[in-house]
Amino acid sequence: MAWFTRWRALLAFSGALIIAAPAAAETVSYKVDIQAPEQLAVVLRDNLDIVSWAGRADVNEEQIRQLVKTAPEQVRALLSTEGYFSPKVKIGLDRSKSPWVVNLQVEPGDAVKIVSIEFRVGGAISEDPDREQRIRSAREAFALHEGDIFRQRNWDAGKEAALHSLHHKRYAAARVTSSQARIDPVALQARLQVEIDSGPPFTFGEIDIRGLQRYQAKIVRNLSPIHPGDPYDEEQLLKYQKRLLVSSRFASAVVTAGNNPDEATATPVYVTVVEAEARRIELGAGISTDRGLRGVIGYTDQNTFDRGLQFNAQLKVDKLSEELVGGLVTPRNRKGWTYGLEGKYLQEDIQNEERTDWSVTGAHTYLVEEYRSTQSLQLLAENRKPGDGSEDNTLALYLAQSWTWNRLDDLLAAREGYFLSLEAGGASKEIVSDASFGRLLGRAAYYQPVKTFGTLSARLEAGWVIASNRNDIPGAYLFRTGGDNSVRGYAYQSLGVDEGDAVVGGRYLLVGSVEYTQWLSDSWGAAVFYDRGNANDDWSEFRTVAGYGVGVRWHSAIGALNLDLAYGEAVDAYRVHFTTGFVFR
Repeated sequence: MAWFTRWRALLAFSGALIIAAPAAAETVSYKVDIQAPEQLAVVLRDNLDIVSWAGRADVNEEQIRQLVKTAPEQVRALLSTEGYFSPKVKIGLDRSKSPWVVNLQVEPGDAVKIVSIEFRVGGAISEDPDREQRIRSAREAFALHEGDIFRQRNWDAGKEAALHSLHHKRYAAARVTSSQARIDPVALQARLQVEIDSGPPFTFGEIDIRGLQRYQAKIVRNLSPIHPGDPYDEEQLLKYQKRLLVSSRFASAVVTAGNNPDEATATPVYVTVVEAEARRIELGAGISTDRGLRGVIGYTDQNTFDRGLQFNAQLKVDKLSEELVGGLVTPRNRKGWTYGLEGKYLQEDIQNEERTDWSVTGAHTYLVEEYRSTQSLQLLAENRKPGDGSEDNTLALYLAQSWTWNRLDDLLAAREGYFLSLEAGGASKEIVSDASFGRLLGRAAYYQPVKTFGTLSARLEAGWVIASNRNDIPGAYLFRTGGDNSVRGYAYQSLGVDEGDAVVGGRYLLVGSVEYTQWLSDSWGAAVFYDRGNANDDWSEFRTVAGYGVGVRWHSAIGALNLDLAYGEAVDAYRVHFTTGFVFR
């Protein structure tokens, strides 16, 4: 718009005149008192030269007078972008006060309002089967309506939003071919006209990969959700970029596509990566009321044997356990699957039951953004010593299938969405194992915002080991509960089967929780909760116990930090719980 460009040039020129003014012998200080409707006063405070210069220590009287002189025109130019074309501006300099006071009074008058809008989208979109919906979406994104006050920023943003509505799917070369805002400052009317040419529909072509040094191109290509011939979709470009970043192989990744209409039938996809260091050592520490102080040391090699294989080794130690795990995972193949092999040693002493597990697990996993499917085969040998002094050695070859759906907005600090995990598995006495059994386990969590100030959440966990008894079944496949992330008000894994002075795992598990958090700020909240559940070995005698209380929530940069005071009804005692993030154990 020519008139807006002229006003911007005038503002820039006036600022240059002020800066070029010769310095006087004596500097003075001043402040600006703006009397205007608050919304417009904010615009003036943020943009007027006379306001920005008020904080300087080198301003002299002549410069102040020049600022006062040019301020009314700046005010009119700024208010015109807000829809006010005939403001009354009064300005005066009061030198009787210290510091001096510049009094600026603005009566904006009536705003110019939009009285008509002509919005048209043409081009190849006219042949699109979804043209009516696409054009309607573009018009909705434009977001200006008759009766609205005309504001320059809304006018510019509306055109950009309408274009983006077309750009993000199919029409990457859409452009505004004509736009006009006809302003009548006397009648206080604005008539808008926008015409957009959609350009041709785009489809993706081949992937052009740049920046690789140590990895094979197929490692990058196999992460792509895009295939040649797919309709152009910016969401797929962003998804591809995210997959590259979360793979941990790349320090940065940028995925773009061309928007040349001449290449619309097969627009190239450009992938530019910067590889991360292949090898790294990580150290970590933490604390929780369940497991006390914990330390972690890990080693990762993203390019083992120069084949893109990912090797991970990790040692974890806390007051209850020692765990050493190492594994090798293949890169994702073109169908989305990875293969992994893992060995683990675990020694733990929980609720007076000492347990040592050695296991080797092979897994076949399909993983996309919100869904995981895994088939695994685990050989586990376990030595178990409950508090009565007896000792058991068990062996199981456990075959399992698991599925996970994650629709949480943030896995560590969720406020909306759901999480669902299911597992079915079993072992047979006929194949290596000491006992035949089946096992089912389900976990779910749901988060529902309550207006803008609260979150209602619910959690459910249920498990069943299908066997006539638990004899010869490794404790790793049985269930205990209680503690920070299950039934609060009870010690960690203290709910289970009593065996002497120890608590061991049972064949049945059921845990439920309901919690409401009232957010006091963006980060801090106060919560009330009610948990109920138990683990047992006899369904006919299964009885759940309750825990309830209050807590404090803090959403920090490292995730959610939760501090709870819970009352365990069955033990008639209070217990403090401290947790971080969203965890099922």
